[in-house]
Amino acid sequence: MISKVLNALTRNEKSIRRLLILILLYLIPGVAAMGPILDPDIWWHLRTGQWIVEHGAVPTTDPFSIYGMERPWIAYSWLFELLVYGLHRAFGLVGIVFYTTFLSLIIAVALHALVRRIEPRFSISVAITALGLGAMVPLMSPRPWLFSILFFIIELDILISVRRSGNPRLLLFLPPLFVFWANIHIQFIYGLFVLGLATSEPLIKRLLPSPQVRDNTKAIPFGRLLLFTVACGIATLATPYHLHIYRTIFELIQQTGPFQYINELQPLLFREPSDWFVLAATLGAAFLLGWRREIQPFSLLLLATGIFLSFRARRDAWFVVVAAVTIIAPSLTIEAAVDRFPLTKLRTMLVTGGVLIALVIVGRIRDISEPHLQSAVVKKYPVAAAAVVERYGYPGPLYNHFNWGGYLIWRLPRLPVSMDGRQNLHGDERIERSLTTWKGKSGWASDPELSAARLVIAYVDHALASLLRLDPRFKIVYEDDVATVFVARPQDRGPN
Repeated sequence: MISKVLNALTRNEKSIRRLLILILLYLIPGVAAMGPILDPDIWWHLRTGQWIVEHGAVPTTDPFSIYGMERPWIAYSWLFELLVYGLHRAFGLVGIVFYTTFLSLIIAVALHALVRRIEPRFSISVAITALGLGAMVPLMSPRPWLFSILFFIIELDILISVRRSGNPRLLLFLPPLFVFWANIHIQFIYGLFVLGLATSEPLIKRLLPSPQVRDNTKAIPFGRLLLFTVACGIATLATPYHLHIYRTIFELIQQTGPFQYINELQPLLFREPSDWFVLAATLGAAFLLGWRREIQPFSLLLLATGIFLSFRARRDAWFVVVAAVTIIAPSLTIEAAVDRFPLTKLRTMLVTGGVLIALVIVGRIRDISEPHLQSAVVKKYPVAAAAVVERYGYPGPLYNHFNWGGYLIWRLPRLPVSMDGRQNLHGDERIERSLTTWKGKSGWASDPELSAARLVIAYVDHALASLLRLDPRFKIVYEDDVATVFVARPQDRGPN
């Protein structure tokens, strides 16, 4: 019996080895996603989802901040917020980890499927996919942009399949895709832009000299592409906000300040391996585009757009990575592919089971449990300080740091915050002034919002916390290793 098993294993050694490689490939983003909930924005997303459930409607004005009260505000990720709030209500913070891990795995599967469709050789397709997933590891956090990455991959898969086959039927899937995308994340605008590039390619080709080698893609009539582009644009209006969603897009485009002080919007620092993977993918795609003897406007413009977006803000690194993958894969394809490894139902089940088992083991090792996840939150956010404020009912106005605004929106719903991560609501000037005050720079004492505050929740080691200890306007009522709570002293009004 044992000998039969060993013989079977020997005969299938290559298949087993490849199944293990696929399991490891899909674990790249899955393992990265299984960690503490430290993202500062997830909290206001949770509170927004809670607000929508409580009111049975989406907000049209800001209900969470002092500055934003009665000001127009659009919850453009409202469907994502309902999803994560539902997961949190059912499973706590473990539900948020489940969301991040599941979306990360789906992204890995979608990217690998895209690459395999272009480059069927097993080893090459795995290597290209691993490069792409390794470059996107830092983005595996509980944000709606995971849906944007997934939908972008699906969109490119459809467009490339249509361009290679000449069959436009797959384009019918794009309008429904954009309906979901527009209700989940504002970056649906990237998808519309790429669709516009594909539509305009026939016009661009007419303006260019004939290449020495003909493009191997099959032309889709311009009119048909334009029709689907218009249909997708109309599909993005199928949200509770309709045309107003584009107002938010214009507000975000006009803001330049956040690129200076918000970490995710700063350029790649090349301090992590993932940043170098982004660079490698970009350089590889650029080289292969130049090496070809044909002009491909869509690929060229797609890569150029990705370089601009991704090297401007690390949050958008996925754009250039996915674009680069679609350029690298066909450049390495050989017609007589002999290294195929079709994923049969049995192989798919084995890979799925292996990934799930591995993730369960990783979850046990990292202790992905509610108490452990909560302990990580306690170390990063003012959990105990918020409990003290809640217990003693300290009144506002509240003055808080940009990074803690989202958590305090969630933890202290009765107290509107002074600042949080919704940069299009607060604007460049307010955010910059707030950060300047927290650094204790010149003019901090005259900050009108600080002067009007009756409650301050501060990082224990920030410059402003040290200055407020000496400020006669405030007194300390609580302090721990993370936060200090100040309340305003009663003002001496003098004799009546």
